[in-house]
Amino acid sequence: MAVQPPTKDERDANLEALKKAVDEWAEVEIRRLENETTFLRAVLQGRGASDLGTKNLALASRLLQTEINQFLVATAGETISL
Repeated sequence: MAVQPPTKDERDANLEALKKAVDEWAEVEIRRLENETTFLRAVLQGRGASDLGTKNLALASRLLQTEINQFLVATAGETISL
């Protein structure tokens, strides 16, 4: 006995059901990801991570300025011989 292919109406119904399922899944997944993002941002803020990055940048900048100043002061009195 041969299996009959689905009719156009059945295919349309299947596609509509698939579209509905995908839309529902996408809504749930987007909501889950937004909640996870909110939670992780709160964790980072609680740890002071946003301030930590700013502090690290400021400290690195001061260190670089100090090292450049020390290099310039140390080599200011020296002459270059060829």
